[in-house]
Amino acid sequence: MLQAQNEMFSRHFAAFFRFNRHVAQKYGSFIAAGFSNRFSLKVATLLPLVVLRSADCRQKEDQEVKRTVRRRTMSKVKYETSLEGKAQFYLNAMKVRWDQLHKVPGLFSYQLEKSPQSRKIPGYWGFYAELNSDRNLKRRRPQTIESLNPTFKHMMFNFNKVDAQEVIMTIDDAHGSPEVQMIINKSPITKYHTLICPEVGKNHTQRITRDALQFCITFMRNIDDKDMRMGYNSPGALASVNHLHFHLLHMPQDLYIDQVPLDELAGGYVYRLSRRAPTEGICIVFNENDSDEQVAEKVDQLYMLAMWMCKNNMPHNLFLTQDRRPGKSGNVKVFVFARSEYCVNKDLAEFNVGFCELAGYIPLPDAEKMENLTELQVLFRIRTITGNAPKAVYEQITSMVEGQEHYLWDQPLTI
Repeated sequence: MLQAQNEMFSRHFAAFFRFNRHVAQKYGSFIAAGFSNRFSLKVATLLPLVVLRSADCRQKEDQEVKRTVRRRTMSKVKYETSLEGKAQFYLNAMKVRWDQLHKVPGLFSYQLEKSPQSRKIPGYWGFYAELNSDRNLKRRRPQTIESLNPTFKHMMFNFNKVDAQEVIMTIDDAHGSPEVQMIINKSPITKYHTLICPEVGKNHTQRITRDALQFCITFMRNIDDKDMRMGYNSPGALASVNHLHFHLLHMPQDLYIDQVPLDELAGGYVYRLSRRAPTEGICIVFNENDSDEQVAEKVDQLYMLAMWMCKNNMPHNLFLTQDRRPGKSGNVKVFVFARSEYCVNKDLAEFNVGFCELAGYIPLPDAEKMENLTELQVLFRIRTITGNAPKAVYEQITSMVEGQEHYLWDQPLTI
């Protein structure tokens, strides 16, 4: 009886052991000896199932480990010539050149202090204030940009007119990316304050283009420096020059925006600042392991949202930062702040609100104001310019992500 069962076992599991030779080698002697009793036969019969289950679990463990690695669909050669592969090189070169230019007499409007006076404003949210009186006194006078659909005015200052020495570098060798000039900000807020200017010769007005947005997000996702942040001010939201540009700045401080609680809105990656937070805005998270298709979809949604805000005369600010929350390393967060109040002129003597202030970094013109500014005053100012605009943005981005047929594009907007 046992001999017949031995023969049946060998016949049924011969294929298994042929394709799992490591098992056959390990248990071969045991199998060849046959089975002396029914118990050993039952154990052997279950053996392949146990091995298969173990292999399946091992495979799943391997897959979980690999999830933290960013997917790369392009070849190595293409990667090395793309912005993904060259972003860190550009950043390193920019820092070296910026330091050199900062020492050139008269090139910058003023020299940044190495250890400026600063203060963490007392309160629950920890806004950071820093003294920068030179920027208030010596910067170029901000332009008046009449609307969110402005025309380019060649007679006004634009980045075609900067001195050649102010151009840190021109990025024209990154496969798949637009030509971008990195230009010093002559009136810097922080060290390494640089303007990201896409396709300068095409005279884009200060309205976001999809290519510019894609460049900035790709750049931020592929640098190894959490202290570098990016920002954008639209017309009516503290933009100074009507020529397309983003800001790249060194902000090593832990800011309010870095730890602000988020509530999910849609898609598992679109959030709003929590209802417990004192300010309002949305946040789109680009995960470290997002595929190229997922990144493109999120960029499309951000771009369409920006166009919707322009159409509805809703000034806005963007803040891009690597995720500094525990366990979120490798992600990039893009915050969008809409406002109901259109700022035509900057009042250089007062507390203005642009992307820096909305993120929790507040440059101030005089020491007395810095020492006396309270968290309540900061929040009141931000809420005043924000108004009810964010509520319409929550509805719009939710409709876009959830694929509803009728967006709010053509619906009357009440703010």
